[in-house]
Amino acid sequence: MDSITLAEIVWVLTAFVFGAAWGSFINVVAGRLPLEKSVLWPNSHCLSCLNSLYFIDNLPIFGWLYRRGRCRFCGAKFSSRYLWVEVLSGVIFAVLFYLEIMLNWQKVPMLSETSHQRFIQEMPWEGIFFFIQHAILASFLLAATISDFDHHSIPLSLTTTGTVIGLASAVLFPWPWPSNPVVANGLPPNLPWAFNVPPGGIPSGLYVWPVWGPLPSWLPAGSPQLGLVTGLVGAMTGMLMVRSVKFLFEKGLGKESIGFGDADLMMMAGAFTGWQIVAVGFFVGSILSLPLGVIFKFYRKQEYLPFGPGLALGVMVTLLGWPWMRLVLQQTLFDDFQILLMVVLLGGGMFFASMFLRLMGRGK
Repeated sequence: MDSITLAEIVWVLTAFVFGAAWGSFINVVAGRLPLEKSVLWPNSHCLSCLNSLYFIDNLPIFGWLYRRGRCRFCGAKFSSRYLWVEVLSGVIFAVLFYLEIMLNWQKVPMLSETSHQRFIQEMPWEGIFFFIQHAILASFLLAATISDFDHHSIPLSLTTTGTVIGLASAVLFPWPWPSNPVVANGLPPNLPWAFNVPPGGIPSGLYVWPVWGPLPSWLPAGSPQLGLVTGLVGAMTGMLMVRSVKFLFEKGLGKESIGFGDADLMMMAGAFTGWQIVAVGFFVGSILSLPLGVIFKFYRKQEYLPFGPGLALGVMVTLLGWPWMRLVLQQTLFDDFQILLMVVLLGGGMFFASMFLRLMGRGK
């Protein structure tokens, strides 16, 4: 085993440890925010006897295993969910680190020019921030998922905080960061409403291509105003897509079908990713919500089927799969006729499907 391979293992394990530690905080956030409690005070304690937990009991993963999931004072059983959230968070951090830094999964030009050996030995800050931004998004999505599972709601305080952080990263690191803005100069001429996407797709940075069509003169590549517009349009796209579906379904069903927290979740995701990924992620999440809903129904034996977990998973699947998805979808996303046709077909289909479900319910 050579030194580079050993270094890779150390870095990935370090990412896992940090992710597990962050998962411990995610447990606190998901447990307290839906109840409108502070995440900073009081410190971690047993919910049965109210005694504060010892430092060793609070250690991620090890603390739960060390006490075998029970309180050292009263013996009350702690949910295994605390353990699995810490493990899952650690795995997410480790996988993201390996894919986005070591393999350059997103095919960012600047990172491709950096030698693999330099990444392992020096770990440039551009790669670290690229990973951190997506790890923060994944953490917010995981916290929202747990809240939706446990409390049937996604706290507005969680999604608004995430939206602000997403917008800040968009302003500070606008497209095509970390690549040089000159990559925009090589793009082909554009029509006013149908954007000509090059065969290899448009180069991505921390965010994908930020606007619909060519960059206007007042939004030059790499400018803070371009970053702000990228985040705002992404947030608006995510929120409006869910709210539009909510409106159509509720008109057809005649009752509430989707919570406002789901729209807030996609608003937050859009601020982190831009409009393309959150738009595609919505449809991917809608498909993934079906099997997740069935699992949830049999596991919890409740009629409430949370939509948030499917949307969160859809965003992350789309984000990681974008290097391949963009080759298929980018031309469609920038064609006004195809977009209009999809909106009409999908919108009309959802409305008539909800009407059909409403009529079926009356016939029983």
